Amino acid sequence: MLLPRIRQRLPTSLSPELLAAALLLVLGAALRLYASGELPPGLHQDEAAVGYDAWAVLNFGIDRNGFSWPVHFINWGGGAHSGAIYGYLTLPFIALGGLTAAMFRLPMVIGGVLSLFLIWKIGERAAGRRFALLLLLLLSLNSWHLMATRWGLDTNLLPFLLLLSVYFLSRPDRGRFLIQAVAVAALALSVYASVLAYALAPLFLGLVLVWLRLNRLANWRRLLALAALAGLVALPIMLLVAVNSFGWDSIELWGVSIPRYTGHPPRYEIVNLLLGGDWSSFLANIPSLAALLLGSGDGRVDNALPGFGALPPLAILLSLVGLTVVLYRAKVRRDYGVHLLLACWFAAALLTALTTEAWIHRINALWPPALYLMAVGIFFIGRHRRFALYGLTAAYVAYGSVFVYQYFQNYADQAAAVFHRDLAAALERAVSAAGAETVYVSNQQHYPSIYALFYTQPPPREYLDTRIVARPNSSFHYPVAFGQFVFTSPLAERQSDRIFRQVLQAGGLDLKKVAHYVLAADELAAIDTDRLILEPYGAYYYAYDPALVAAGAARGPLLAAARPPVAGAPAAPARFSVYWGDKSLTYYKENCTPYDTRERFFLHLTPANAADLPAAGQPLGFANRDFRFDDYGALYGRRCWAVVPLPDYPIAAIKTGQFVDGKGAVWQAEFPARQ
Repeated sequence: MLLPRIRQRLPTSLSPELLAAALLLVLGAALRLYASGELPPGLHQDEAAVGYDAWAVLNFGIDRNGFSWPVHFINWGGGAHSGAIYGYLTLPFIALGGLTAAMFRLPMVIGGVLSLFLIWKIGERAAGRRFALLLLLLLSLNSWHLMATRWGLDTNLLPFLLLLSVYFLSRPDRGRFLIQAVAVAALALSVYASVLAYALAPLFLGLVLVWLRLNRLANWRRLLALAALAGLVALPIMLLVAVNSFGWDSIELWGVSIPRYTGHPPRYEIVNLLLGGDWSSFLANIPSLAALLLGSGDGRVDNALPGFGALPPLAILLSLVGLTVVLYRAKVRRDYGVHLLLACWFAAALLTALTTEAWIHRINALWPPALYLMAVGIFFIGRHRRFALYGLTAAYVAYGSVFVYQYFQNYADQAAAVFHRDLAAALERAVSAAGAETVYVSNQQHYPSIYALFYTQPPPREYLDTRIVARPNSSFHYPVAFGQFVFTSPLAERQSDRIFRQVLQAGGLDLKKVAHYVLAADELAAIDTDRLILEPYGAYYYAYDPALVAAGAARGPLLAAARPPVAGAPAAPARFSVYWGDKSLTYYKENCTPYDTRERFFLHLTPANAADLPAAGQPLGFANRDFRFDDYGALYGRRCWAVVPLPDYPIAAIKTGQFVDGKGAVWQAEFPARQ
């Protein structure tokens, strides 16, 4: 009785539902804005990668791989978590506040707050303010959305862009071409946020066009125009896929780059089965997807708290009730409204989720329509059992409140290792103490080089000139050094670190003179700390050797020590100069890029004695020792070389070069035995 009396005394614009929505918007915004620069604690490597590239483009016009304003950052070689659209959204914030975690995350936080408003308006237009209020409540306290919008993972922008598209399609004037064009453009922009959207966006776009036709909101000519608009907006990404699928050269037009990845395979092939992944994993994806839908986490602390998932347990059952209601109304009542549009989104996202290894952030396009359909299901049940509506809503509020409490009380410690809390302090202390001397950073943390780039912010050309890169042609290449930094664990001598030590030693670097060292606390047991002075910074230490520091024995610049193991004239000058040593061949190139080393090398050895020819080579007349550059070489600034061991038997002649499968030799050289 009280609620109707209050409604009568208030203007329509100040109804209790609207006041409650305003309070929920304020609450949801506060939960997302509060201390987002400090929680999650530290910085994730994917944030640091896109953040540094965005900063480099803003200040120098190129990213750390040398591309000017790329449509997609290639990151570590294969394009993983490198959505350029989020990086470019951070530019005004970085320009105003510098490259910090807080400034980098701010666009995502703002997008999260705007998402609350968008879903409220979508729900209000679809089924009124009470439904919209429930929908807003579900998203405000949702564990996935709260966590996803508090840190700057590029793929977490995808749900916001899709919500923006649906927002325009839910407007009362959605029959206007301009409104439809904006909605389609927002949908097409999603391909710049996530490689999974390369499949999701066209599928959802097709369903949107069908939905427009069912509602008689567009004729065939307009549908073709909208499809053409979507294609135009997504054209750079389509060219990106073509460049990297067919091996074309990078494209640069008007200062914008469509890069050819330096590594292989491209990340979109690994992530999405529809674009070239391994279909043998399809059946294995189903149980993990089902577990996420039923409310479990994916084991990643950056995606979910222990005991929580993207959805509450069994919430998907309410979503399926809602989906059934929507499909029934569409079939029986010819109700093709906004509810059906969200069902189309859910179907497109679910089908796409089946084609990838299911992680919460990777299939994040699935969660908003699942929550929407959950609200439909709760409302449907509530019409027949009012107590069920209140009970389910109260249970969700209790679940969400427990999550919020756990997040703000415990998450900082739970996520400290994943986001490398305190690493910045240890790095800054080491750089300050070392001056021009070399600083070693343990590779115990994932990709430590990207943290050094983010926190010290060297110009990208300086990085390109001084980097030492192991496996430059892998989908995840590994910079083992740049500038004054070396990223290895020489004091711990791990087996997993062997290849990186070999790369550094092949460059002539002395790994015994470690004067300044940043390491994780759990490495202390593996190193001799008697001669080191340790300064703790949370889970990290800055360690230094006072004797070496006093002697100045570790002074750089680092790359000045890197020298190729070649002398004299090459045995075969070609694209790569080939030097014949006593037991090896050295392939050397000045002004080298990862593209020069990407194609497979062929190496045909003709023994001086026919008896030494292996059985496999007898039909050919030579021993085939083809290899990949990554197996023996590395990139040293603007130079590269690979040292390939030779067999013990005498060799009469060598033929070598590079070739593209099915396209013949890129270059080749032949030379006889040395005289």
